[in-house]
Amino acid sequence: MKQLEVNEHFQVVKVELTAGANMKRHIATSDACLIVEEGNALLVYAGETYELGKGETFLILANEQHMLKIINDFKAWIVLANGAQIKYLEADNIYIN
Repeated sequence: MKQLEVNEHFQVVKVELTAGANMKRHIATSDACLIVEEGNALLVYAGETYELGKGETFLILANEQHMLKIINDFKAWIVLANGAQIKYLEADNIYIN
């Protein structure tokens, strides 16, 4: 993940993961808007699994556990409140199967 923009109200983070990667269970400390630029991923959130693709958006509520399983090379932006953090619930942040 790479922070692209930050101001007094929000921050924008870029996520780029290759096919087969998983972003382990984590939370964001503010509501987060995920905007998919390209690729496909499965989002496991609130007991459901959603397939996300290019051009789709998804609102993830603050402090709700979720994870991503990447199907095709994946690029997305995450818009969060300024000062919000992404906290992983498992030891290592990102792993490849």
